[in-house]
Amino acid sequence: MRAYPIEARHHNANRAAVPLTGVQLREFLARGFLALRSTLPESYHRVIFERFDELSETIGHFGNNLLPLIPELNEFFEDPVVKGALASVLGDTYSMHPHRALHKNPPGSDEQGFHKDSYWGYVRRVRNHRPWWVMIMYFPQDTALEKGPTAVMDGSQHLNQRPEEYCGEVPISGPAGSFVLIHYDIWHRKMKNHTEANRYMFKFEFARLRAPDRVVAGARWRKPSRVPELDLSPVWRATWNWLNGQPAPAANGKADIGALNAEDESVGINAGYRLGFHDQTRALLDALDSNPSAHENKRRYADNGQIWREDAVVRNAAHGLVQIGDSALPGLVDVLREGTPRGRKHAAFALGEIGAVDARDALLDALSDDDVHVRIAAAEAIGLIEPSPETRDGLLAAMSDPASEVRFDAALSLTRAAVCGTPELMADTVGPLEDALFDTNRYVSAYAAETLERIGTREALQALVPFLRIARWCPHTDNRRPF
Repeated sequence: MRAYPIEARHHNANRAAVPLTGVQLREFLARGFLALRSTLPESYHRVIFERFDELSETIGHFGNNLLPLIPELNEFFEDPVVKGALASVLGDTYSMHPHRALHKNPPGSDEQGFHKDSYWGYVRRVRNHRPWWVMIMYFPQDTALEKGPTAVMDGSQHLNQRPEEYCGEVPISGPAGSFVLIHYDIWHRKMKNHTEANRYMFKFEFARLRAPDRVVAGARWRKPSRVPELDLSPVWRATWNWLNGQPAPAANGKADIGALNAEDESVGINAGYRLGFHDQTRALLDALDSNPSAHENKRRYADNGQIWREDAVVRNAAHGLVQIGDSALPGLVDVLREGTPRGRKHAAFALGEIGAVDARDALLDALSDDDVHVRIAAAEAIGLIEPSPETRDGLLAAMSDPASEVRFDAALSLTRAAVCGTPELMADTVGPLEDALFDTNRYVSAYAAETLERIGTREALQALVPFLRIARWCPHTDNRRPF
């Protein structure tokens, strides 16, 4: 039986989280990634590498079972640098998503093309500019350029358009224990491994569970010294202000409604934000509802930028309306109730980003929309507004939606409600959440388990623990050690 690296646990227990500096955080917002290094000793990373090098030859696809298979891997996420980086971007209350992956790059393997990750095989949700989602990619071995590291496209996180013409490639190389914190939507790829050794990368995803709720006085945006060639300064400034509890930036620069449909997507993105800074509500609402075409529902496991233009004007308008905030609510509600399918979807997205409690009834009605894209956006948006008995009941009803993507967004929103609400508010969710533990979708089940844990009452834990006992994975059992 292998020994647990208890020294790693002791190492982490005696060290406080190390938050990002303001310079590091601003660089992350602009570039979409930040390369860092764990403080755990080299011996820990060697144990992780050797264990997976052994298992990769005996167990097939690890998938979402990485942590129960190798529980000592969890010590990496208790490392003070890792915890501090995540909390700096996501706030103190965040969730490790149940999807995780081991990416093996064997000797001589071909390089990948650049891509954005889907959301576990789905691309129907609206991608956030604000950091609601991030990933960590961890390298347990020395990863020189010739060993085929992951590469990212610098500053590409907000582009749906293919980025090669606009962004530079940055390989993430470094010693054992290196990791990169990335905005979920950055374009990235696996590079070619020119060595005779395996290269491993562990990918974990994290979600923010509540919007920033404190004002940081005097936290002014300053452009970092290292910025990408692609200048999305309006987005960077607005996101910095949001993280620090400040209003949208003052109007700065010309606002051109025609630019929302520019061939260079960054021009359209910047135009949307500037129109928002200039309070161009009517023009943005018209743009939001300007595309009458139906949604595509093809399932995609990665986003290669093929259809970026279909939603470009609508999407850019939605992000601009988020910057306007509360004064855009009446118009957004009108589009949500009466607009085109693409307009309704993006109106729901914008209302969630604004945190619009006054739009609660319209969002609840949108959970019954005929278009699944709209129901997905509404289920997520409801989780971003203040929870209430009405939103709780609406989300519980959405847990029976035939589309699994609606169900797992509703389940995540219930997790957020458990964090932002009270045990009394969540008491009536325990029975339905217990049923959801056995949903056919793995992420509905996982979110239900986390929600019960976060509710934390005796009744919630009594529903959760028997399921966990049955679902428990024995990390000591494999083909060579069956008992």
